Amino acid sequence: MQIRMHKRSLFAGTFLCFTLVGSQVWSQTASQGTDSGSDATALEKLVVSTSENAEDSHAGAADRSQSNYISRDDLAITDPQNLKEVFAGDAAVSVGGGMTTTQKVYVNSIDELNLAVSVDGVQQNNRVFHHHTTNYVDPTLLKSVRVDPGVAPADAGPGALGGSIIYETIDVADVLEEGKDFGGFAQLSFDTNSSTFTESGSLYGRKNGFELLGYIKYAAGDDFTAGNGWTIPGTAPDVLSYLAKGAWQSLDGHRIELKAQQIEDDALRPYRANFGGLSSTEPETRRYDLTQRNFSASYGIEGAEGLFDPNIVIGYSDATTSVPTYFNKGTSTNVFSDSKGVAKTWSGKAENTFHLDDKNTITAGVDFYTTDSEYTDVNTVDGLSESATNAGFYGQARLEPLDKLRLSFGARGDNQWFEGLDGTKIDNFGLSGNVYAAYDINDFITVNAGYSNVFGGIDLEENFVFNGSWDYSGLEPVRAQNLTAGVEFNYEGLQLTGGIFQTEFKNFRENVSNKDFTTQGFNLGLGYNWEDGYVRVSYSNSELKVEDGHVSSYTAGDMGMPVGQVVSAQVVHTFIQHGLTLGTSLDAALDYDGTQKAGGLPLPGYTVVNAFAEYKPVQLPNLTLRLEANNIFDEEYSDRATYGADYDSVTSVRELYEPGRSFLLSAKVKF
Repeated sequence: MQIRMHKRSLFAGTFLCFTLVGSQVWSQTASQGTDSGSDATALEKLVVSTSENAEDSHAGAADRSQSNYISRDDLAITDPQNLKEVFAGDAAVSVGGGMTTTQKVYVNSIDELNLAVSVDGVQQNNRVFHHHTTNYVDPTLLKSVRVDPGVAPADAGPGALGGSIIYETIDVADVLEEGKDFGGFAQLSFDTNSSTFTESGSLYGRKNGFELLGYIKYAAGDDFTAGNGWTIPGTAPDVLSYLAKGAWQSLDGHRIELKAQQIEDDALRPYRANFGGLSSTEPETRRYDLTQRNFSASYGIEGAEGLFDPNIVIGYSDATTSVPTYFNKGTSTNVFSDSKGVAKTWSGKAENTFHLDDKNTITAGVDFYTTDSEYTDVNTVDGLSESATNAGFYGQARLEPLDKLRLSFGARGDNQWFEGLDGTKIDNFGLSGNVYAAYDINDFITVNAGYSNVFGGIDLEENFVFNGSWDYSGLEPVRAQNLTAGVEFNYEGLQLTGGIFQTEFKNFRENVSNKDFTTQGFNLGLGYNWEDGYVRVSYSNSELKVEDGHVSSYTAGDMGMPVGQVVSAQVVHTFIQHGLTLGTSLDAALDYDGTQKAGGLPLPGYTVVNAFAEYKPVQLPNLTLRLEANNIFDEEYSDRATYGADYDSVTSVRELYEPGRSFLLSAKVKF
């Protein structure tokens, strides 16, 4: 409690400072505009992002044909509070977990652990404990997100077995008003379900080529209530997030950037944090002390053309989890003591894009990672650890040999050095390749297809399941094959998409044994844009099988999740003359019996409806007021990608439900 009160007091002062300064500057700006007699500032036109995404220098290439983009404009419209809301518009991406600290992302039913995940070019996926999240990302910090499902290019990095997820955080240019040297914002929100206050603020500026940005957010509240009226113990937020960025850019575009980010959570959580309840002699809750950090340095040339367009990134990421655990239960030496897991990764790359002309490029480079995972408790004083180092080289060509034909193909080679708990050393070298083609049948219809065969080495196991008696002699490196094909129709704002996919994993690691699994299915999408709004609908049907059989969430483990059929829909419209944006969304899943075939319970369907209204007064352009109504009909459900929803009653496990009906009110002032 002392820690929480300290955090709250510290942040309250910081937030008050932001608010006072912001209010003064904002008021001065508004009064100056009034005094001058100038016309009211018009709201910016609503922009609906497409695959031609400005944040991606390779947007429009063949290997981006089925990429899913979430732009800064998208994020501004939806104002997501967690990763589930970030990906809410895409049925192919599922986020299970019930609360922020346990959320995991699945793409076409594949666990994010089997994707190449990066934040600002820094490799993530530091595995610690399966009862909480692997990649804790603050959505407020995001500039853009790109998901490459299935087939990923060679420059996505090592470990892109089932695709990749690329997160980019905000820069000063993304938030600073044009013509200004200094700015900031302060935001306060309140969630009625859990009585959660979220306070955030940022200051940023640039001068003579130098840029600085600082950001802080704190969220604290009570346990939330599910749609069935149950208060779920251990769900109260207590999250503190920081970001600091500095950069220098020369007049001719040379740019050096430094970033530091940290996210902390030290609240009481369910004893098994991704379970809503568990009948046992163990306590109902325990304190999870979580910290995730990211540091990076990068160099590039903005707007580079010709044969020299470098991109150099080096970074460090880590994840630390400390929880009290029962040891030697049922014996005279029973003890409740701390256990701790730490996973840390150094990674980097140096690449150059050769612009042969406006439509043809070749990207070539080298990359590396070295990762360590350590575990200690009362019985392992000296600790247990696994480590792996990987060095790779790669090339990816993106060509347009004909006006209607785009090709993308590439290869990489990786050498991995793995060391087990007992000192066992395993060296492996593997080649990976990919090819993608997109062809415009006419001005409206484009077809695409892609294939990849990817080497993944031996991944580190999560450190909370380490066993000092493991025998590594039979462990093989993992490899995945991806096949995808699709079609896209575009005509005067109308977009129709469809695609099929199949991914086969060979020798996926489960402790010190190997398993094979597959995921296959299809995705459909419909969208229509008009001048001030849009409607989007997506449908995904995926099937996960392990060793050719249906699976439960338990047997799926870190491979993926039995998701089945999911539907997502969004409608947004802005009334520019009134400064008002209205929107509604739907998240639905159909009944799924695959888990029943695997010996568990079937997964029931659900339908969740949300709505929001956002008001930006035309006369007060720096003020934003927002009201959200989430889970309007108080649906009792756990997300289709949530672990344990298929457990039968014998196990006495209750899945972690999503929050019931809630209203979120927020106010944001920019200065």
